[in-house]
Amino acid sequence: MIQYRLASTDHLDEVAQLFHESFDNYPFMDLLVRPEKKNPEFFYELHKVITQAYINRRGCFIGVVNGEIVTAALLKHRDDPDVGVMDYISAGGIKLFIKGGLSAVWNMVNVAEEAKRSYKGIKQQKWYLEALGVSRFHQGKSFGSKMINDCLVPFIRRNGGGILALITNTNLNRSFY
Repeated sequence: MIQYRLASTDHLDEVAQLFHESFDNYPFMDLLVRPEKKNPEFFYELHKVITQAYINRRGCFIGVVNGEIVTAALLKHRDDPDVGVMDYISAGGIKLFIKGGLSAVWNMVNVAEEAKRSYKGIKQQKWYLEALGVSRFHQGKSFGSKMINDCLVPFIRRNGGGILALITNTNLNRSFY
C-alpha cells in the first residue's frame, strides 16, 4: 500500500534523484539544453533546486512503499504566487549557474515561463502540477494515476477545491492524463 505525505528536507536527495531518473530521457529536457550539451550534474541540481523550492512552500508530496519513495509530485497551491526566481535562489539555485552556466539557466527560465503561460489562461481557480515522477521500477503500474487520484485530488478538495492544471509533451503522458 502506498502512503502519501508531504516531503521534508530529509527527503530532498531521494526525491531529486527520483525526478532526475524519471525525466532523464524526457523530451522537455531537450528544450532546456541542447542534447549535445546535456550535463547530468546540471539536471540533477535542477531537480534538487526545484524540489527544495516546493518543499519550502509545502507543495512537495511523496508516495512511499516499504520505506522507499516511489512517487513524487510538485504542486503549486491555487492561492500562492508562482514559484519564482527568489524561491529558486533561496533553494540553492546559484549552484545551477556553476553546473550549467548562464545560458542554460536563462533558457530554463524562459522555457518554464512559456510552459506556465498555457495554464495561466484558465480562468477557474487552479492548482498547477509542476512535476509528477514515478521511480523507474514502478513505472507502468498506475502509480502516477494513484498519486493523482488518492493524494493530490483529495488534498485539493480538502483545501478549497479547484481544477488541476498540468502540461506534458509526450503522447504517452497525454494518454495517461
